[in-house]
Amino acid sequence: MKIYKKVIACILTLMMFFAQMPVNVFAANQKNNIPLDIVLVLDVSGSMEDPITSTDSTKRIAILKDSINQFIEGFAENNSKINQVNKQSRISIIKFAGDKSDKVGNDTYTENRYKYNYTQIMNDFFTATNENKEQLKDVVNSISPAGATRSDYAMELALKQIEQSKNDESRKYAKRIVFFVTDGQPTTLSNFDDDVANKAITTSKEIKKDAEVYTFGMFSLTDPSITGHVGSGSWSDAEKFNAYMHGVSSNYSDAQSYKNLGTRAENSAYYMGAKSSNEAKAIFNSVLNKLLSMTYAGADYTKVTEAKKRIPSDLTLYTDETVQALEDALKDVKYDLDITQQDTVYGYADAINKAINQLKYKAADYTEVDKAIEKANTLNKDNYKDFSKVEDAIKTVVRSKNITEQDEVDAMAKAINDAIDALVFQLKIKYGSNGGTGTMANPTVELDKEFTFPKCEYVAPNGKHFKGWQVDNTVYKVGDKRVFTKDDQNKEIKAVWEEHTFDQKLKEVNGVSTLKDKATCTTNAIYYKSCACGQVSTTETFEDKDTKLGHEYTKQIKDAKYLKSQGSNCQEHDVYWYACSRCDVSAKDDENAQDKYYESAEVGNHVFSKDWHKDSNNHWHSCTVPGCNEVSNKGNHVYDQEVESSEYLATPATCMTPARYYKSCICGAKGTEVFAATGTHLGHAYIEVKNPQFLREKATNCKEHDTYWYVCSRCGKTSKTINKYYEDKDSKGEHISSDWIIDQQSTVAKEGSKHKECTVCKEVLETEKIAKLENVKTETKKEETASKKETKVESKKAVTTGDNTNSIVPMALLGISLLGIYIIVMKKYVR
Repeated sequence: MKIYKKVIACILTLMMFFAQMPVNVFAANQKNNIPLDIVLVLDVSGSMEDPITSTDSTKRIAILKDSINQFIEGFAENNSKINQVNKQSRISIIKFAGDKSDKVGNDTYTENRYKYNYTQIMNDFFTATNENKEQLKDVVNSISPAGATRSDYAMELALKQIEQSKNDESRKYAKRIVFFVTDGQPTTLSNFDDDVANKAITTSKEIKKDAEVYTFGMFSLTDPSITGHVGSGSWSDAEKFNAYMHGVSSNYSDAQSYKNLGTRAENSAYYMGAKSSNEAKAIFNSVLNKLLSMTYAGADYTKVTEAKKRIPSDLTLYTDETVQALEDALKDVKYDLDITQQDTVYGYADAINKAINQLKYKAADYTEVDKAIEKANTLNKDNYKDFSKVEDAIKTVVRSKNITEQDEVDAMAKAINDAIDALVFQLKIKYGSNGGTGTMANPTVELDKEFTFPKCEYVAPNGKHFKGWQVDNTVYKVGDKRVFTKDDQNKEIKAVWEEHTFDQKLKEVNGVSTLKDKATCTTNAIYYKSCACGQVSTTETFEDKDTKLGHEYTKQIKDAKYLKSQGSNCQEHDVYWYACSRCDVSAKDDENAQDKYYESAEVGNHVFSKDWHKDSNNHWHSCTVPGCNEVSNKGNHVYDQEVESSEYLATPATCMTPARYYKSCICGAKGTEVFAATGTHLGHAYIEVKNPQFLREKATNCKEHDTYWYVCSRCGKTSKTINKYYEDKDSKGEHISSDWIIDQQSTVAKEGSKHKECTVCKEVLETEKIAKLENVKTETKKEETASKKETKVESKKAVTTGDNTNSIVPMALLGISLLGIYIIVMKKYVR
């Protein structure tokens, strides 16, 4: 019997233990969730008080608060399971409506008696857990919609938060998320504002470098399938809004404006929208589940792979020590690390690359090089024509070559041997200038062969010329021959000089003219005298008589120097003096050539009118000289001038549209294309008109006044779009009556009194007396007795308490326990 009691006790204990254990204890182990830094950017404009759509009366602000609190609950539960703070997720909340504030909080400001929300950070990054989540919920629940929709300010604050997260070393591996929620157009007041939209997009472009940006629209125009303008004409409100929401989101990482989104990211779905509360909740829940399921990515082993590709195919060429170091670096690599251990993976790649870089080749064999150098050292280099090639070949030997460069080492040995084989024995003779100047390269004289004496290249001493070459006591002329032997080694071939005599009057020597100065129109030619040797003097000259040329006035030069008279206008020609064809002297200066002038083709300048002439297609300037029909600057009308003048007015400005003018040509012609004059629209001129059609709200009590929308005196539109109204101080609502209030209880002897009063202003609205009481003592006691009995019965009924919800699991466990007991007991009796 004792064993059964113990078994029963064990079964009951296990059943109680499993009944209390959380279900997720049995879940399969997963990788750690990646920590997130989430910036919630929430629209708190006045329109958030409106229903989400005309078919769903749920207020947008209610959907927003419920959804964000759902976020907080999800992350609080997840964070509570994580012990390390730097691996928990954080949430920052930004509200946006009107002007921007750099303070953290939930502040408002008043403008024209109306209260508006600041665009500001409501709370910095906050790590929500099950213990502190209510603090963050209180921030969300404190939101009260009021104001415009300055999404540009909101994204500036979001960028600030993302940069703070990026610069926080403890959040190095956190993923950054921006979740942007709005219910309408980006505005400064009421209408879609291009500047606000585009500034929000360009700021988001910076955010997207470090974060993913989700956008969510709760708006009747929300349609993520619309990405821009289709067809001709103006952009619709729906096209603007949806293109703007795409541009802010990570669907388009390089978006410049809502009209220039760029290329969409592949398979991207960062912009979502809802037109009912159920859709909104489902989308928020989907996003929450997605974010909570994000895990660390595996580490990137690309650099390790690239390093391994660098390993040489034949390691036998390297020293054993360096090859072993490479094998050790490869063995150290572990391939199951995640992104938080990326530095370790980079370390693997660095170690492999370092080992590869330190691989050392075995040395090359220099035996043949050493043999060739030894052979060269036994030779006397002075006995050869050019020993430099042997020396150069030896100098090019590099002793640091390795086994892979053995061919280069063998080529070094061959180069030395080839240079030795090419040596030519040569006798050395030199030239002597003997007082001349300049240089001559020493002659190449071959042993026991005829040598021809060359032309002298030295410059003769002043006043002398070359006579011949002297060897020993013999003088040789140019072209003479002589055989040199070994006995002539280092002999000198010396130049011999003699004096010049310049007595020759020749106009040409050896085919070269001796002319010093050419004949001119007024002077004879001058020539240098020469020596019989052909040397031409540089100082002594003679004159060639009767060679001066005289002037020839045939040359036309159109220059101010030769101008005789100038045409005064486009009908007159310029007149010039002829110039001498040889010396350019003007006929003007020669008294014998006063008839040597000519009329040129050039005429004077046109005199064009300053005013434009024009017809229906063209404009031009006309020449004012009689007889000239020349025009200038003629061209077709180009209507590119934007002149805001009454003569070009097309349509005057209205409240919401600027004045429009016809474009004009530079000549003043008016075109048909119009342009809008920026900044000339009039704006609404709101006035007070107490008319039922403009009634905003009736007063609900005696202390309130009726309110009316303002009306534009020009176009008749109301101020409803900007939520601007005024109170009718002359109107007042009705009193709200209370129930009867007892002033004096009646008695058997005396009447009582009572009154009704306004619950708002406390004014007495009605009074009435209460009749005297009748003598009914017996009846009262009976009624009291019956009442006490009923009270006792009700008290007994009230004792029943408790909550039957979720009772199925305990009942099931109880049934299983009883079944176990029954089986154990039955086994005993069956035996």
